[in-house]
Amino acid sequence: MKVIENRALKDEEKMELQEIQLKEAKHIAEEADRKYEEVARKLVIIEGDLERTEERAELAESRLREMNEQNRLMDQNFKFLSQAEEKYSQKEDKYEEEIKILTDKLKEAETRAEFAERSVAKLEKTIDDLEDELYAQKLKYKAISEELDHALNDMTSI
Repeated sequence: MKVIENRALKDEEKMELQEIQLKEAKHIAEEADRKYEEVARKLVIIEGDLERTEERAELAESRLREMNEQNRLMDQNFKFLSQAEEKYSQKEDKYEEEIKILTDKLKEAETRAEFAERSVAKLEKTIDDLEDELYAQKLKYKAISEELDHALNDMTSI
Protein backbone atom coordinates (compact mmCIF):
# COMPACT_ATOMS: atom_id res chain seq x y z
CA MET A 1 0.00 0.00 0.00
CA LYS A 2 2.82 2.17 0.55
CA VAL A 3 3.67 1.87 -3.03
CA ILE A 4 0.17 2.93 -3.91
CA GLU A 5 0.33 5.77 -1.44
CA ASN A 6 3.69 6.77 -2.79
CA ARG A 7 2.33 6.55 -6.24
CA ALA A 8 -0.80 8.46 -5.28
CA LEU A 9 1.38 11.08 -3.63
CA LYS A 10 3.56 11.30 -6.71
CA ASP A 11 0.47 11.45 -8.88
CA GLU A 12 -0.94 14.15 -6.64
CA GLU A 13 2.30 16.13 -6.79
CA LYS A 14 2.37 15.58 -10.52
CA MET A 15 -1.22 16.76 -10.75
CA GLU A 16 -0.48 19.84 -8.67
CA LEU A 17 2.52 20.53 -10.86
CA GLN A 18 0.39 20.06 -13.97
CA GLU A 19 -2.30 22.37 -12.53
CA ILE A 20 0.37 24.99 -11.88
CA GLN A 21 1.69 24.45 -15.40
CA LEU A 22 -1.89 24.64 -16.72
CA LYS A 23 -2.43 27.94 -14.89
CA GLU A 24 0.86 29.24 -16.27
CA ALA A 25 -0.07 27.99 -19.74
CA LYS A 26 -3.50 29.71 -19.46
CA HIS A 27 -1.78 32.85 -18.20
CA ILE A 28 0.74 32.66 -21.08
CA ALA A 29 -2.15 32.00 -23.52
CA GLU A 30 -4.12 34.95 -22.12
CA GLU A 31 -1.01 37.13 -22.31
CA ALA A 32 -0.44 35.90 -25.88
CA ASP A 33 -4.11 36.64 -26.75
CA ARG A 34 -3.80 40.11 -25.21
CA LYS A 35 -0.57 40.74 -27.12
CA TYR A 36 -2.19 39.36 -30.30
CA GLU A 37 -5.19 41.68 -29.88
CA GLU A 38 -2.86 44.60 -29.20
CA VAL A 39 -0.76 43.73 -32.25
CA ALA A 40 -3.96 43.26 -34.31
CA ARG A 41 -5.23 46.68 -33.12
CA LYS A 42 -1.84 48.24 -33.94
CA LEU A 43 -1.94 46.49 -37.32
CA VAL A 44 -5.37 48.02 -38.06
CA ILE A 45 -4.04 51.45 -37.04
CA ILE A 46 -0.87 50.98 -39.10
CA GLU A 47 -2.90 49.73 -42.09
CA GLY A 48 -5.09 52.86 -41.79
CA ASP A 49 -1.96 55.00 -41.55
CA LEU A 50 -0.49 53.13 -44.54
CA GLU A 51 -3.66 53.71 -46.56
CA ARG A 52 -3.68 57.43 -45.72
CA THR A 53 0.05 57.64 -46.45
CA GLU A 54 -0.46 55.89 -49.80
CA GLU A 55 -3.28 58.32 -50.63
CA ARG A 56 -1.05 61.26 -49.70
CA ALA A 57 1.77 59.72 -51.77
CA GLU A 58 -0.57 59.32 -54.77
CA LEU A 59 -1.76 62.91 -54.32
CA ALA A 60 1.84 64.12 -54.04
CA GLU A 61 2.82 62.11 -57.13
CA SER A 62 -0.15 63.57 -59.00
CA ARG A 63 0.88 67.08 -57.97
CA LEU A 64 4.46 66.25 -58.94
CA ARG A 65 3.28 65.17 -62.41
CA GLU A 66 1.24 68.38 -62.71
CA MET A 67 4.20 70.47 -61.60
CA ASN A 68 6.50 68.62 -64.01
CA GLU A 69 4.02 69.34 -66.80
CA GLN A 70 3.81 72.98 -65.74
CA ASN A 71 7.60 73.10 -65.59
CA ARG A 72 7.81 71.60 -69.08
CA LEU A 73 5.31 74.17 -70.38
CA MET A 74 7.20 76.97 -68.64
CA ASP A 75 10.44 75.73 -70.21
CA GLN A 76 8.76 75.80 -73.63
CA ASN A 77 7.40 79.29 -72.95
CA PHE A 78 10.82 80.42 -71.74
CA LYS A 79 12.48 79.07 -74.90
CA PHE A 80 9.81 80.73 -77.05
CA LEU A 81 10.14 84.01 -75.17
CA SER A 82 13.94 83.83 -75.36
CA GLN A 83 13.76 83.34 -79.12
CA ALA A 84 11.17 86.11 -79.42
CA GLU A 85 13.32 88.38 -77.24
CA GLU A 86 16.33 87.73 -79.50
CA LYS A 87 14.22 88.37 -82.59
CA TYR A 88 12.72 91.56 -81.14
CA SER A 89 16.11 92.68 -79.89
CA GLN A 90 17.42 92.43 -83.45
CA LYS A 91 14.35 94.28 -84.72
CA GLU A 92 14.84 96.91 -82.01
CA ASP A 93 18.47 97.40 -83.11
CA LYS A 94 17.30 97.67 -86.72
CA TYR A 95 14.58 100.17 -85.78
CA GLU A 96 17.02 102.21 -83.69
CA GLU A 97 19.33 102.41 -86.73
CA GLU A 98 16.36 103.43 -88.91
CA ILE A 99 15.34 106.04 -86.32
CA LYS A 100 18.89 107.42 -86.34
CA ILE A 101 18.89 107.60 -90.15
CA LEU A 102 15.42 109.19 -90.21
CA THR A 103 16.43 111.64 -87.46
CA ASP A 104 19.46 112.66 -89.51
CA LYS A 105 17.24 113.05 -92.58
CA LEU A 106 14.75 115.08 -90.52
CA LYS A 107 17.50 117.39 -89.29
CA GLU A 108 18.73 117.80 -92.86
CA ALA A 109 15.17 118.48 -94.08
CA GLU A 110 14.61 120.97 -91.26
CA THR A 111 17.85 122.75 -92.20
CA ARG A 112 16.78 122.84 -95.85
CA ALA A 113 13.30 124.04 -94.80
CA GLU A 114 14.81 126.82 -92.69
CA PHE A 115 17.03 127.84 -95.63
CA ALA A 116 14.02 127.70 -97.98
CA GLU A 117 11.94 129.75 -95.53
CA ARG A 118 14.68 132.38 -95.35
CA SER A 119 14.90 132.36 -99.16
CA VAL A 120 11.12 132.67 -99.42
CA ALA A 121 11.18 135.56 -96.95
CA LYS A 122 13.87 137.30 -99.03
CA LEU A 123 11.92 136.66 -102.23
CA GLU A 124 8.70 137.90 -100.63
CA LYS A 125 10.52 141.05 -99.52
CA THR A 126 11.87 141.45 -103.05
CA ILE A 127 8.36 140.92 -104.45
CA ASP A 128 6.95 143.45 -101.98
CA ASP A 129 9.65 145.93 -102.98
CA LEU A 130 8.95 145.30 -106.68
CA GLU A 131 5.20 145.64 -106.14
CA ASP A 132 5.81 148.91 -104.30
CA GLU A 133 8.04 150.07 -107.18
CA LEU A 134 5.40 148.92 -109.71
CA TYR A 135 2.70 150.82 -107.83
CA ALA A 136 4.91 153.93 -107.70
CA GLN A 137 5.59 153.61 -111.45
CA LYS A 138 1.87 153.17 -112.13
CA LEU A 139 1.16 156.33 -110.14
CA LYS A 140 3.85 158.19 -112.12
CA TYR A 141 2.41 156.80 -115.38
CA LYS A 142 -1.06 157.90 -114.33
CA ALA A 143 0.21 161.36 -113.37
CA ILE A 144 2.10 161.66 -116.66
CA SER A 145 -0.95 160.38 -118.57
CA GLU A 146 -3.14 162.91 -116.85
CA GLU A 147 -0.59 165.66 -117.57
CA LEU A 148 -0.45 164.64 -121.22
CA ASP A 149 -4.25 164.52 -121.36
CA HIS A 150 -4.39 168.08 -119.92
CA ALA A 151 -1.71 169.24 -122.32
CA LEU A 152 -3.51 167.62 -125.23
CA ASN A 153 -6.81 169.14 -124.12
CA ASP A 154 -5.10 172.52 -123.79
CA MET A 155 -3.70 172.18 -127.28
CA THR A 156 -6.96 171.15 -128.81
CA SER A 157 -8.79 173.95 -127.12
CA ILE A 158 -6.46 176.57 -128.60
